[in-house]
Amino acid sequence: MRSIWRHVAPASSQKNYTYEERIVLFLAIDEDDAIAKAEGEAKSYDGECTGYFMCYEMDDGPLGTGHELFSLMRDSDLSPDEYLNNFHDTGNERARDSENA
Repeated sequence: MRSIWRHVAPASSQKNYTYEERIVLFLAIDEDDAIAKAEGEAKSYDGECTGYFMCYEMDDGPLGTGHELFSLMRDSDLSPDEYLNNFHDTGNERARDSENA
């Protein structure tokens, strides 16, 4: 389950809020059950839930190396650099750079 959370930004930030995207595994019988479990877990998580939950159904079977945990496909006419800059690398992320990128 992918969800979006809002936190008060740290004092070192020039922004008011930090938004967090989480991906959490819930064992569920269907999408409604997974969302209900995510909403239940949201009550105890530290942060403000935005109410955004995106469910992703995984294949049956045990998890292992290389098992896809999440996939989101979006149609776009943007170049790879434009796409990443618009949706994933805006400059406001708190993330490490990959040495291989």
